[in-house]
Amino acid sequence: MRILVEPSDYPGLLRNFGDVAMQQTTVSRIAGFWPSAKVQILTDKVEDLPFYAPNVDGLSAVGRHLWMSGFLRNTPVLHRLERWESQIRRRHSRLAERLTYLRARFLLSGNVAAVDSFLEATRSADLLVICGMGAITDVFERYALDLLDTIGLVKANGKGFVVMFGQAFGPIQQGSAVEARAREIMPMVDLIGLRESRVSMPLLMDLGVDPSRVMVTGDDVLEIAAHNRSSALGDGIGINLRVASYSQVGTGKAQQLGQVLQAFVGPDSIPLVPLPSSLYPEESDTRSIESVTHGYGHVMPNAVDSLSALISQLHQCRIAIVGSYHCAVFALAQGVPVVGLYNSDYYRDKFLGLEALYEAGVFPVDLAGPKWTESFSGLLREVWDLAPRLRCGLIAAADKQIDLGWQAYNRVRKIVEQRSAGV
Repeated sequence: MRILVEPSDYPGLLRNFGDVAMQQTTVSRIAGFWPSAKVQILTDKVEDLPFYAPNVDGLSAVGRHLWMSGFLRNTPVLHRLERWESQIRRRHSRLAERLTYLRARFLLSGNVAAVDSFLEATRSADLLVICGMGAITDVFERYALDLLDTIGLVKANGKGFVVMFGQAFGPIQQGSAVEARAREIMPMVDLIGLRESRVSMPLLMDLGVDPSRVMVTGDDVLEIAAHNRSSALGDGIGINLRVASYSQVGTGKAQQLGQVLQAFVGPDSIPLVPLPSSLYPEESDTRSIESVTHGYGHVMPNAVDSLSALISQLHQCRIAIVGSYHCAVFALAQGVPVVGLYNSDYYRDKFLGLEALYEAGVFPVDLAGPKWTESFSGLLREVWDLAPRLRCGLIAAADKQIDLGWQAYNRVRKIVEQRSAGV
């Protein structure tokens, strides 16, 4: 059996701890189910792929990039011409293949073998597994279209089973390129596990997905995040902030947050605990956190360079103020209530989805509100006082989601094995 894995972190650098945990969970479970299967993870850096199991290796994504990019990507052409080329690639694959080979041979150092490897993998895959992510959205249009086209390639081989674990969908606008392609492709997916149901479920139903193929499981990182739980809450306030184009949070918001937060903690000298969950230079949580804590005298050391180090930092927290989704999930798995900061539709859906999933212990704050600093200041005291009473409920909710996640994986295992046996 051949299994192709679409990773959480496509470049393969794994410097976002949410991506690390999602990929580790998915790949280790799938490889464990079928130890004799050939499991290949698409990655830009095959040599840097972590070891998961003896039957797991990397498949260079160069071939995928070449196949999906065509002749018009990254050239100054009208957007509709690029869409036209994409349609040609889907509807006339052999012609597109010849053009891609020509491009690979004459323009891109002869990467014909890479194109062959990618196409051969999709045409022979028995199972395509898509790790947890929130990528089917207009926010990441290019990647979303590439991912949807990859699903289409695997389904076109006539035997490929496609599953998506730990997913969030949207925002997607009516009439967008992503909406049009998702309407074609998403009903083909055999099983979808959702992180949240508030936005993703109605969107999938609107796209024509059969409800019997959808399960609400929570996030795949929960089992790893729940390991090594502390016996009690800490006495600090965890701080995470995502300053990035897709979060629409800038340095001005960070400075406002720092002023309100330091006014709250100053009289009691409550320790602030850095919780960076992404170390990518272009969206460094470490740098963003420093802009919030600058000038405050009681900041815990930031030695977070791994997922286990991030979990250890959470042991020092009574509550967590977070601007990234997975930092919130890591905190909730530890029983630490979170205040979720958002300034974009993308993150609004994430934090409101978590609020609905956990029912108590998630407190979203809209940074676009005209008086958000005033409401935030009052909310801090409320969450601080409630934290001990919320802990057990949060842990129970996280453990329930871990169980639901296993149910989804075992459902896939049963279906695939029945297919292999001809049942």
